[in-house]
Amino acid sequence: MVDREWTDWKFTREDLKRTPSVVACGWTVEREELDRAKACGLIQSASRKLQLPQITSASACVYLHRFFMRHSLKEYHHYNIAATCLFVACKAEESLRKLDSFIPVIVYYASKGIRKAPPGTTEFEKWRAVILRTEVVILQALCFDMVVEHPHVVLIDLCDRLGLSRHLSQMAWNFIGDCMRLPLCLVHSAKSISCASVSLAARVCPQEARGVGLADDSWLDRIGTDRAAVADVAQWLLEFYTREAQSRMTRGVAENAESAQTPISSPGSAASPMSHVQPSPSELK
Repeated sequence: MVDREWTDWKFTREDLKRTPSVVACGWTVEREELDRAKACGLIQSASRKLQLPQITSASACVYLHRFFMRHSLKEYHHYNIAATCLFVACKAEESLRKLDSFIPVIVYYASKGIRKAPPGTTEFEKWRAVILRTEVVILQALCFDMVVEHPHVVLIDLCDRLGLSRHLSQMAWNFIGDCMRLPLCLVHSAKSISCASVSLAARVCPQEARGVGLADDSWLDRIGTDRAAVADVAQWLLEFYTREAQSRMTRGVAENAESAQTPISSPGSAASPMSHVQPSPSELK
């Protein structure tokens, strides 16, 4: 079990192998990472539907990653924590939403569009009780520490300093959105995450990158960042993409096998509405 001061949110990758979910509940590191990513995917999708600032969504993801360093995924379902972390972040970032509009959006994305929960229904009241009850648990686990350093803010400054095109900036912004789904914020600084996102964007668009002097990683020295940390962030994200793709393929095969034995009259499995495309930097409020 990770033994640290409650207000210390800096960990190592070795610490992620000793979380409550791994040590006490039998989760593998890879399974925990996927569950965290799914939870953050819910946060991001619901945030877009609720038209929340990107900072609110990002804060909620950070709260979730911090929470699961103190509690296990067996003890608390990741979607319950995702919903409550977003609700807490709305308060912390002063972008409040009423539960009457908040809960139906959460239920829609958590159920992949299958369920509805308008106010007054049993489903709505169930989620309302879960969020209000879990809010206290989350605040206690976080020691009421709502301060988050956001890579999005760092990226905006980087885009100006490096003279990135709108396309490169958008690409880097998208990578940061995916970074928030992983516990990178527990291990690396916002600056390292932001620089890694720019580095990945440069790899995807090499011609544009050469045009602004990003043909190699020498620009990292100019802005004074840790190359090793940036490389670790980029490699971590790329490895996750591979694992996530494999997980989707496995899940798809299982769903197809199940549907082959299901009567046509039964409702099918809804495709996930979760999108990883992030808003543009101009939407950061």
